Amino acid sequence: MSLASVVQVRNVSLLLHGKSHQWKMCSSCCMHQKLQQMKNSTLCIPVGRSSCKDFLSVRKTGRKCQWISGRYFAASGNDSSGNVEGPDRRSLVHRVRLSNHLPRSKRPWRVLFFGTDLFSLKMLKTLNENRLQGGSDRLVDTLDVVTINKRNIEIPVRQYARHQGLRILDWQPPLHPLTYDVGVLASFGVLIPSKIIDMFPYGILNVHPSLLPRWRGASPIEHTILYGDTQTGISIMEIRPKHFDIGPILLQKQYDVPDRVNTLDLRNFMAERGAEVMMEALSNLPELERRVVEQSEIGVTYAHKLSRDALYVDWENQSYLSIDRQGRALHEIEGLRTVFNNKKINLLDPCDFQALNSDRALEESVRWKYGRPSSEISPGSLFYSKPLKLLLVKCQDGWTGFKSIRIRKKLTAVDFHCGYLLENPDPRFYSMDNGIQFNLDLLSPRPINSVPVSEQKGSHIDLKVGHGG
Repeated sequence: MSLASVVQVRNVSLLLHGKSHQWKMCSSCCMHQKLQQMKNSTLCIPVGRSSCKDFLSVRKTGRKCQWISGRYFAASGNDSSGNVEGPDRRSLVHRVRLSNHLPRSKRPWRVLFFGTDLFSLKMLKTLNENRLQGGSDRLVDTLDVVTINKRNIEIPVRQYARHQGLRILDWQPPLHPLTYDVGVLASFGVLIPSKIIDMFPYGILNVHPSLLPRWRGASPIEHTILYGDTQTGISIMEIRPKHFDIGPILLQKQYDVPDRVNTLDLRNFMAERGAEVMMEALSNLPELERRVVEQSEIGVTYAHKLSRDALYVDWENQSYLSIDRQGRALHEIEGLRTVFNNKKINLLDPCDFQALNSDRALEESVRWKYGRPSSEISPGSLFYSKPLKLLLVKCQDGWTGFKSIRIRKKLTAVDFHCGYLLENPDPRFYSMDNGIQFNLDLLSPRPINSVPVSEQKGSHIDLKVGHGG
């Protein structure tokens, strides 16, 4: 089964509150005449307290009824007059859907879920559990799944959907119209075209594990740790075509980053929080849609996809705290890397570097080994400390310590000392460029014209199977 496509967009005159406005209507070659007739159909416009006016237009064409739904936003959240003119007014947000069903104005919703990995799996499980619980409080009526199909790789979302008997739609060129109220996306890793987005009356919502606009991109959780953020969050945003993570925000929650957390633990934490915030958004979807806030261009940082080169340590230019964060951010790949005797080695089982550099025994070990203080030791120098039972390596501003390394096979620190360091009068690890930009100004992408400046305070999400921002 495959996703559907809609079609081209045409302008239609719309008389609203006595004022003529231009509206975009979906059309296709095969339905052009029918839609032209529908231009003059009666529009039912419920006038509420908010600035968002939902409307429906219908005209019977033979055996079928074709529904057109759309929304526009007035300038402020308190304006219910429908006046959208004036230099200080926000532009009309045209969102026209073409489908063969009447969009719902309240829950439970017909949901199509987009996801792949373990982060998105938590969202899917929460949606499915809500669907199965029944009762008047449920938020999900029907639930289908869009995921990818990779040969020889088990996709967690696909595996769960198959086990639960959920209908699975493969990601491929669309053919038929969709009949859902809202899409929910988490860690999907594929740009969704506008012709798909426009088939959902409430759009497609992305569960992103950062406080957007900070850490747009493929690796928001890794970058949260890598740059020592003390706070992170969940952003529920509407996706936009052509660019990842630039859409307006419906709901955003902020959380403290646990001390010395690694990527695996933070991802699990964010998946739990993401599922909670997602359900909160679905419980109040129409109201949140009326109050969306465009992302600011101030404070934008981009979480680039991290390659294996990011594992290398730059002993001359990195502090022990940055090396500690680097190890915790990238621990799922393998241990940090360095070069010794022209061989690549992995540094495993790191200690708490901050505690190490506060320990008096460290300076005693350094003076015993070198006969001079740490400040006079060059970065990359290393030795085994018997009192601390650690392989100690000098960096820019202090020392790092590791209990084991891998060079062909895993060795304890004392084994490495006996096999490689005893006969070497001046052993050292050599720095390699890891491509990590520790200047946050360099992480900001070029401004995207489609993102309005806002006072809102604040990745494609990479496909990481078995991994979730």
